[in-house]
Amino acid sequence: MWFAYSLAAAVLQAGQFAVVKGRARHVPPLVVIVWVQVFGVTAWTVYVLLGNARFAVPGGGWRWVLASVVLAAGMNYLLTRASASGDISIVGPVLALSPIFTILPDRVFSGALPAGLGWLGIALSVAGTITLSRGRTRGISPRALFRREDALCALGAAVLLGALAAVDRRAGLTLGVPSYLLATHGCTALLLAPVVVARTPRALAATLAPGPLGVMLGHAALAVLGTAMQIVAATLAPAAYVNSVRRTSAVFAVLMGRALFDEPDVAGRLTGAALATAGVACLLLAG
Repeated sequence: MWFAYSLAAAVLQAGQFAVVKGRARHVPPLVVIVWVQVFGVTAWTVYVLLGNARFAVPGGGWRWVLASVVLAAGMNYLLTRASASGDISIVGPVLALSPIFTILPDRVFSGALPAGLGWLGIALSVAGTITLSRGRTRGISPRALFRREDALCALGAAVLLGALAAVDRRAGLTLGVPSYLLATHGCTALLLAPVVVARTPRALAATLAPGPLGVMLGHAALAVLGTAMQIVAATLAPAAYVNSVRRTSAVFAVLMGRALFDEPDVAGRLTGAALATAGVACLLLAG
């Protein structure tokens, strides 16, 4: 079940890239994030009220909620910015490096380090990312990849996501998934909504029109459902397993980028995505 949940989360994440690039690239990233949080608070409140779950966060649990809010806000901002300004078939595979950045949190929380196969996974992930540097222009230097704004934003998101995966597993097991997600969505909405209202009131108001509203709700539904599936999976298996499988969103992102936006050189990019995915598969097996 954990594998099925993780794979579904990967597909939903690739869908988020496509929605932002296709229909919401003009919307400020903070506005997109606030819509996700508001949708999440509403959905989980309904779930708690109508279901058998109850909301309870013990005093010590709030430090995990706070860590999640800070990490997720930074990650989502960078990811939304990367998706809106760049190619989703670049963003997805670079984000696939996030399992590398789960190594240190895993070491802190559990004392675990990669085995030989795990280090091979790191090498394959890096090789896949370098291959992606040839996606738009033949013969470009590998270093040119990280001169792109979308690649740099995706790399920053990967670092934050690596840490967030470890926090999600610990908090999901300690607090329960409904309480954890309701608390994190609620805190993030309370922090960011006043900022958005103060800084971009017109952009926020524009998303209330019927067409943009549907786009925002659709994107938010993909994000909230994908996050829920990922954290449920993390309560059933180690975070490194879940994060690795979810990074197969790289392959889905490459295919969507070609099919929906006619992004160039799909063969070269798919090769890079496949290498990166093979790398995270090695990390999965090493765990």
